[in-house]
Amino acid sequence: MKNALILAGGKSSRMGSDKTLLAYKDYPSITHFLFERLSKIFEDVKISAKNDKFEPKLPVLIDDFGDFSVLKVIANLDKNYDEPVFIIAADTPFVKLETIKELYLNLKNNDISLPRDGEFVHGLCGFYNPKVSLVAQSLLKNGMQKVSLLRDLCPTVITEFKDKKQFLNLNTRADYELVR
Repeated sequence: MKNALILAGGKSSRMGSDKTLLAYKDYPSITHFLFERLSKIFEDVKISAKNDKFEPKLPVLIDDFGDFSVLKVIANLDKNYDEPVFIIAADTPFVKLETIKELYLNLKNNDISLPRDGEFVHGLCGFYNPKVSLVAQSLLKNGMQKVSLLRDLCPTVITEFKDKKQFLNLNTRADYELVR
């Protein structure tokens, strides 16, 4: 697999501080942890962020749009990529590598491949073909911000996974304390 993009440009308002910079085990941050995990199966892993905030340095694609929006990231995929990109939020660092490989295999001729855990479809953990950038741009032009709208407008495959824990999202201090 070629490309992965870790999203690290959100506000972290519920956490109270930038959760992408929180230390995790022997890693300087959860982002460093996720970067190392993804580097085992992807040729090129980058971080989408507002600035180059990581120490030690990580390869960052600076998002130069005002407020962070996942749809804006997707709308700009075609500027940096010409093959499908695995997109994942930095605060969801425990997705199994086997899950990611299965999502990739299921992509086939679809433009989007996402996981579902029985309850939720995880739009910030899946493969997006840069072709969907034009659709995302159109949605943004019409004042729409929801990534889920892409599923209705682009060929999408959704794969069911039983292990919900791998999709744990670190939104609050309590979430973070559970995994430290």
